[in-house]
Amino acid sequence: MPFSEDDLYDNWSAEAPPPTPAGFRRKWARLREMDASTHHNEAQRWSLLKRPTGLEIYRLLFGRACAEAPEAVRGRLREQQMADPLWLDVILEMRSRLMRLAGDPSGGEGAAGTASAGPASAGAAEGNVPAGHIVLHAAPAKAGEDRRGRGAMREALARPKRLAGPGSHDEVDRLFAALFAESPWLRDPLAWAWQRALDSLDECGWFRLPPLLLLGPPGCGKTRMAERLADLAGLPCSRLEGASMTASFPVGGSDFQWSSSHPGEAVRLIHESGVANPCVIFDEVEKGQTSSSGGDPRQALLPFLQRSTAASYRCPYLQAPVDLSHVTWILTANSLEGLGAPLLDRVTIFRVSHPTGADLERLVIRILEGLEVDGRVVARIRAEIESGRLTLRGLERLKNDFRALGRRPMLH
Repeated sequence: MPFSEDDLYDNWSAEAPPPTPAGFRRKWARLREMDASTHHNEAQRWSLLKRPTGLEIYRLLFGRACAEAPEAVRGRLREQQMADPLWLDVILEMRSRLMRLAGDPSGGEGAAGTASAGPASAGAAEGNVPAGHIVLHAAPAKAGEDRRGRGAMREALARPKRLAGPGSHDEVDRLFAALFAESPWLRDPLAWAWQRALDSLDECGWFRLPPLLLLGPPGCGKTRMAERLADLAGLPCSRLEGASMTASFPVGGSDFQWSSSHPGEAVRLIHESGVANPCVIFDEVEKGQTSSSGGDPRQALLPFLQRSTAASYRCPYLQAPVDLSHVTWILTANSLEGLGAPLLDRVTIFRVSHPTGADLERLVIRILEGLEVDGRVVARIRAEIESGRLTLRGLERLKNDFRALGRRPMLH
């Protein structure tokens, strides 16, 4: 609310001497500055919520909002916030994109009072970010730090990172056409991922997917689909095994003060690949175990599965924020047991099952392609899988057995 003359008399007590003209002027200047700053922030938020497509459009919207009465801007901002529950994510995303267009994806405070979605290095602030790259980290090594360890990683992460994956709608269509052909029984999660990939290209110009959880029995192709998606999209990929995980450190990293300290998997993958939007697969996430000293790996996942928190994740190893909002997380599980509501609220869940019918028959033929296997063998394998006596993993072992039989010498 704009300040009034009554505000000038706040905090003046009856016992205190009357305020001097200089004191009035200082308080008036301070209150006016606070009022102007509030109006400036609200105008910025309103302009970003209009989803500007370029800097010139943003400057026009922002200038118009600043010239309007604060009450009018505040009222429209409140209406937009009520209409769009994801307005904070929209503001962070639009601000990050516009700062990159300006050659300064800077850190500092974001438009909505949180850390911005794209911290920058000194080189990025000077407009040295190549096309198809973004900056994720703004804390290069300090003087005296070990350039072979944490300091070297800081310096490397502060450089612009490449954006991988398909860059057009046609490339996305071809990618998912290939995935549909390989795994037609997983059409529901693939159709969802296809549309989200197109949305990502429209919104920010590069490939990424929201967090996804594939729920189904063992051996139905969940992990293979995730790995094939990353492979065909050209994304660096890493896999975390929930069944063998007993602490949160592989997910979020460990504090640099520990002798065995290290970054989390997403930071490590970005550092080693030089790609800003890799894919991390968390296999059998429900089997991650909690230890008294190492924490719960499923709880450690939470900040990575929400874009606004991942955009300013403070790495305990680097002791500085890193933008991990472009990482694609794909989780798999055999059941929902052990998965809390906060995690399930952050992912899109798809229940999947083993292939059946014609889908299964085409899969068997494709996997055994090149081997001398007739229709009766294909029908028998199909029956074994549909009855549950054989899984897709077992089909791979069977393929190796057929190959070994083919190498045996022919007996006369």
